Amino acid sequence: MIHSRGYAEQAQTPERLVRAHMDLVRRIAWNLHARIGRKVEIDDLIQIGYMGLVDASRRYEPRDGVTFAAYAAIRIRGSIMDFLRSNSALCRTTILMQQKVKAAVQRLESRLMRAPETPEVAAELGMPVGEYQDWLAQFAGSQTASLDEVYDDQSSLFQGSEPSAEDRLQATQMRGLLRQALGKMPEREALLLQLIFVEEMNVYEVAEILGVTTGRVSQIKKAAIERLRGFIDTLQGED
Repeated sequence: MIHSRGYAEQAQTPERLVRAHMDLVRRIAWNLHARIGRKVEIDDLIQIGYMGLVDASRRYEPRDGVTFAAYAAIRIRGSIMDFLRSNSALCRTTILMQQKVKAAVQRLESRLMRAPETPEVAAELGMPVGEYQDWLAQFAGSQTASLDEVYDDQSSLFQGSEPSAEDRLQATQMRGLLRQALGKMPEREALLLQLIFVEEMNVYEVAEILGVTTGRVSQIKKAAIERLRGFIDTLQGED
């Protein structure tokens, strides 16, 4: 079924594919917009995602039963992430200043044995109070974590405390094993895991993209996780 659907999609013109999948662009754009927590206009993300959809419509060739929606979802998300990463450099000055402010506050708290006042922090930083307040306003409107930190498996979102050097080494090794295992899995199973655990799509959205029922999504997910565990156990046993 999914194979015939893929070849039927290939017969459509790029324009028809684009028109039929605009909702997919909006879903992915809103999903990323909500997750990054930065002042980025949703209309900008949708426009960038639309460009990714157009690119996908021109490049798509059905293979291994992957539908156009599944292929396009990866291209759309990739386009938006590239855009966000290219613009994240604009925040680096703000991030560096925020780190300086944090250090200054900590020094003052240690000396004064209390929370410092705004003028005291400004004086510690060697800047006028007005300039310091301007920086505070910028801090309030920006995300202090980089995009890579937000999506990194080792983000503080997944950690209860600062990891040790051994923990970091084990985590790096596990990511390497995971990449190897995913590379050995059937493409549709690997794609399903990405849609669920990276894109954070629900079973209904995944079912629509893969062109299967929600029950089939659950079956594929169970099989994929079992296969992934088996691959990782095998790879660990080889070390």
